[in-house]
Amino acid sequence: MTPKPTSVADAHALARRTPVRVVVVTMDTHLASAAERARGTLAREFPGLTVALHAASEYAANPELLQRCKDDIA
Repeated sequence: MTPKPTSVADAHALARRTPVRVVVVTMDTHLASAAERARGTLAREFPGLTVALHAASEYAANPELLQRCKDDIA
């Protein structure tokens, strides 16, 4: 059986329909601006994309922020 070739149009349609969730966990907020720029750029091609960034420097002393981080990972 010969596999059906996948077209570029099919890949783009799938990307538009598929939700993608990315959670970045880092030691401090130095990646925040890069993550936001990447999110903005990628969101045009992947409308289902969500990006969350959590920095230990912010959630280490804040149980509520730590729980948000854990919830995003889950």
